Amino acid sequence: MIKQQSHQGAAGNASTKNGFTLIEILVSFSIVTIVMGLLYGTFRSTIKTAEKIDQDADAHRIARIVFYQLTKDLSMFNQSQGTGSSSTGSATPFGALRLIGENRSRFIDGSNYSDDTIAFVSLSAPPVLQGFSELDRAEIHYSLSEESLIREVKLRNKPIKNEVGESVLGLNFRYFDGKKREWADEWDPSLTNEMPLAMEVTLIVKAPFKEKTFKTTVGIPLAGSL
Repeated sequence: MIKQQSHQGAAGNASTKNGFTLIEILVSFSIVTIVMGLLYGTFRSTIKTAEKIDQDADAHRIARIVFYQLTKDLSMFNQSQGTGSSSTGSATPFGALRLIGENRSRFIDGSNYSDDTIAFVSLSAPPVLQGFSELDRAEIHYSLSEESLIREVKLRNKPIKNEVGESVLGLNFRYFDGKKREWADEWDPSLTNEMPLAMEVTLIVKAPFKEKTFKTTVGIPLAGSL
């Protein structure tokens, strides 16, 4: 009788030991699952953060491209006072267009943004047009279309449009009046009979964390009285 009871006790202990082992396996599996979930969440968060950083860097890249192109065009600014001529000798009908800046605004998702435009004559002909010298006069316009900054070049009445910046929410120009020694929000040479000495360009670009504002000042050669 005593031996039989001892055998039953040993069996009970083995069963208890096997039961704890199963629980330990389940607990371990749960811990591994939780850890894997945390790692996956961290990985996804890291990837999303990296993507946002890349998009933020894109905003800086867009601003650099826009400022470079605009500065390049203005560096070849020409005070056209009549019809110009191309390398073939034909007239380029720009009239008396000089530098004209229009002050405008627009609403996007309830927010007000600058929507300025500018037009001027540059001596830099677009490379996509063949048969023109480097000093041909080209009428250049900058304006926003949706969220794209459009540069339009007209040479011999052949307009060519291309996008120089995307995700652009706002575009603002200011013009430095040499006589008044102050900044103006728009420019009409027919009223002032002068050209601005410099331009301040502000660009608002969409970014993942917060919209980015970029600003630069561009000097205008040959500026002054017409």
